[in-house]
Amino acid sequence: MTVRRPRGPRSLRSTIDRVLVHDIKNMAFRLQLLRANLEEHYAEPDFQRTAKELLSSTIERLDGIAGRWSEQENAVLIKVSLDLNGIVREVATRRGSRDLRAAARGASLSLALRDLPPVWGDPYYLRDALGNLVENALEAAGTGGKVLVRSFASGSPGRPRANVEVIDNGPGMSPEFVKDRLFLPFQTTKLDGVGLGLFTASQIVRHHRGTIRVSSRPEEGTVIRLGFPAAASA
Repeated sequence: MTVRRPRGPRSLRSTIDRVLVHDIKNMAFRLQLLRANLEEHYAEPDFQRTAKELLSSTIERLDGIAGRWSEQENAVLIKVSLDLNGIVREVATRRGSRDLRAAARGASLSLALRDLPPVWGDPYYLRDALGNLVENALEAAGTGGKVLVRSFASGSPGRPRANVEVIDNGPGMSPEFVKDRLFLPFQTTKLDGVGLGLFTASQIVRHHRGTIRVSSRPEEGTVIRLGFPAAASA
């Protein structure tokens, strides 16, 4: 089933808040898991090391969130002409970070990038959007799964478009979920998810005059396609 996300009036500030809430909720889940295993595994050296790393990274991220929130009280998009392939490569290299490394545990990520026309965009927020989508796809694919990020140009010579697809072979989603709940906040099919990754990504795409389409079937995986007008036609 394929659904095109409907457009709606939301401010950039609201989008930023959703992104920050998404980060905070994810950290809360990790801390809850740490607490749940504390008594049973506290004496184990590996657990102690993991706990220290998690607490350190949480403190760093909370400091970063506070800074981002205060700095962007009157946030605006700073759009420049950019290559979406460059953003995709940056997201892929973030697999060295704790978050993507955890999401990618047991799943493989590959790129198939073709030439794209430049687009007008804010690299900071587009990195956030694509990062959320790739992280979600890696988590969905799970152990032994695969995620492919591919790019290609489309449209006419007078109105070219740049497209990026994030494809996973995970469990997929039901047509009902995709149609009625997928683009609503706090909706998720993951047991420990908060349902803000795709929502915030879709809001960021909308602020770039882009489109987001999702094709998914149970047991067949999911394809998420982002489309943006080229810089000359934006």
